[in-house]
Amino acid sequence: MITLYISYKNVLRTLISGCLLCSGMAYGQNSSDEVLNLIEQNNTQIIAAQKTLSATIMDNKTGLNLKNPEVEFEHKWNTRNPGEKGKEVSVTQELEWSVISGQKKQLARTKNELAEISFRQTRNAVLLEALKKLIEISFCNRMIQELNTQLIDADSLVSIYETLLRNGSGNVLDVNRSKLNRAAIATEIRNTNAQKEVLLQDLYGLNGGNTVSLSPEWSLSPLALPENFDSWFQQMEASVPELNYYQKDLELKKKSVRATKSEMIPSLSVGYTGEFTETERMQGFAIGMSIPLWENKNKVKKSKLDVEAAQSTASDAQQRVYNNLKAQYVQSVELKKSLQMQQEALGNLNTIPLMKEALLKGEINLMDYLNEMARYYDFRKNLLQTEKDYQTALADLHAFEL
Repeated sequence: MITLYISYKNVLRTLISGCLLCSGMAYGQNSSDEVLNLIEQNNTQIIAAQKTLSATIMDNKTGLNLKNPEVEFEHKWNTRNPGEKGKEVSVTQELEWSVISGQKKQLARTKNELAEISFRQTRNAVLLEALKKLIEISFCNRMIQELNTQLIDADSLVSIYETLLRNGSGNVLDVNRSKLNRAAIATEIRNTNAQKEVLLQDLYGLNGGNTVSLSPEWSLSPLALPENFDSWFQQMEASVPELNYYQKDLELKKKSVRATKSEMIPSLSVGYTGEFTETERMQGFAIGMSIPLWENKNKVKKSKLDVEAAQSTASDAQQRVYNNLKAQYVQSVELKKSLQMQQEALGNLNTIPLMKEALLKGEINLMDYLNEMARYYDFRKNLLQTEKDYQTALADLHAFEL
């Protein structure tokens, strides 16, 4: 039954599949699908949830049959007449309507389906966490690439001003400024690498203590947004585990009402009985009845109240999930607009060569150059941050499709 959920088409995995080679570089040992599949196999929380699911299913299969037959044997003797003895034998079987009608098996199947949905929620939560780690790692890779580009520019500045100083046309202050600029960029690279190592360690833990090999060239392509939220929600509503859970719980409560009503029907017991003495042998059948006068009082009322509560909970979950997904959708739309705006603005700029040319011609000094380039590079880093936020918003939007 667990494989029912493993076979789901993983829309979110397309978030990073096919884009690891977008720059024509090797991407390490694992693709995105392989990484998530490895985590699904090795994650200790998922493994524990699988074992809990198996135990729950087995527990739900117990108690579905009739109770064990009851056998009685009596040996009697007459105290006034020691030679007169007798024996009685009886075998009886209680008949439960909930078992005979199959209601108990129906309840067990619904409980199993509820347990499977709960397992799927646990699994999806773990894989979503892993996907977000991959998004963060990809962001770090992109940021390191960007900072390496800045470092190359900073190295060239240091070389230029050291040459000018040796030729007598430069000054120590400009050399020091260029070196400080290079040191600041190198420090940011080290800090980003440290952040990446923490994320890789988190991924290591999610993979059950097994190393995941990832390439420094990871780059993500965004998942396309649905054109219309309401149409998309109607199509995907049946796949949302939280809604599935509360709908299945409501179904279970309704079946419990029918099972509780069946307990109000007098239960029968049938069997064989025999009495044997030295002079007589009497045999026959026995029929008994248990009349539920007091034991099941208020059970039906309680079951009906449970149904009403489950209906309210399911209705609340429907509205809450819709509102949460709608909010995530709106956030994704706005982030996409912001990303497109930043990409268009950056595409129209030709800052680096223009600023470098102006600096070499003496039209601007080093401080002006560093200030302008800092603003330009900050804009580029903000673009990467927006890309990461957009990827994360899409991951949250499609989390239930993992």
